[in-house]
Amino acid sequence: MSEASLTGGSGRGWDAGRRVASVSDEPKNAASERVRRICGYLSKCESPPSDVRASVTDDFVLEDRRRGPTFPTTDADSFPKYIASTWDTGAGQPRFTVHRVLAVRGDRLAVCWLEADYGNGWTWESIEVMELDTTLTLIQRMVDFDVDDVDAAIAELDRLQSQADAS
Repeated sequence: MSEASLTGGSGRGWDAGRRVASVSDEPKNAASERVRRICGYLSKCESPPSDVRASVTDDFVLEDRRRGPTFPTTDADSFPKYIASTWDTGAGQPRFTVHRVLAVRGDRLAVCWLEADYGNGWTWESIEVMELDTTLTLIQRMVDFDVDDVDAAIAELDRLQSQADAS
């Protein structure tokens, strides 16, 4: 799979051409649509995709701010291992769902309620803030929150928007 497929070029990879339609009254932007495409693509993968690194910026950061056991802060080079860990549970092929887009700012930032269903009775849910780079092609930042911590996710969304506006 080519790097262009991950960054929106060919309709394969993260942009697998499989779109999950937005609910009409939900906010929508480039970042929320990217989240939907990623979830659709990952749900079709029988094993961890090999093209994950090409989908993030060199300064990419994923922060897990959920309570309880969490993942360590993840950088661009360790992000593929983070994604692969979803398949490493031994439960087979996970399914990913965007339950709802909660908020957007500009084209680069979105807050979404996500779920991963491992097919063995175990599910994982979080509120995720996603930030795209200025070209709207690569993921620059992801921050996960507990599903009952929407206020903190919106505050992070606003902080990132203020930071982007200042640069």
